[in-house]
Amino acid sequence: MRITRCPRCLAEDITADAHPSRRLVDGIPATFFVCRECFRPAELEFQISCEGATVAYARLPIRESLRLLRSFYQDRRREWPDDPRVTAAMEEVERRLLIGPVERASRLDA
Repeated sequence: MRITRCPRCLAEDITADAHPSRRLVDGIPATFFVCRECFRPAELEFQISCEGATVAYARLPIRESLRLLRSFYQDRRREWPDDPRVTAAMEEVERRLLIGPVERASRLDA
C-alpha cells in the first residue's frame, strides 16, 4: 500500500487520517492536508501569515473541510480501492456530510 506522508512533519501517514489546512502561496490561500498533530500548528501559521500579509483570515467551514476530505479520500480510493482504512475514512466523511446544519432556535422556543 502506498503511504501518503504529512507534508509538514514527514512522519505521519495521512492516507486515512488527513486534516485540511491552508497556507498562503503568493498571497492566496491554498489547501493542503496534514496529520492530526500538525493541524493546529499549521492553522496557527496560516493565521499569522494572513495577519502579516494583510489577508482576511476566516476559519475553514466544517462542511467545506468535509468536502475537501471527501475529494482527498476519493483520490486515495482510486489509487487503492481495496484499502479498508481509506474506505472507513470515506464512509465517516460521507456520514458527516449527511448531517444537516443545525438551525438556530428562536428565543421563543427556548
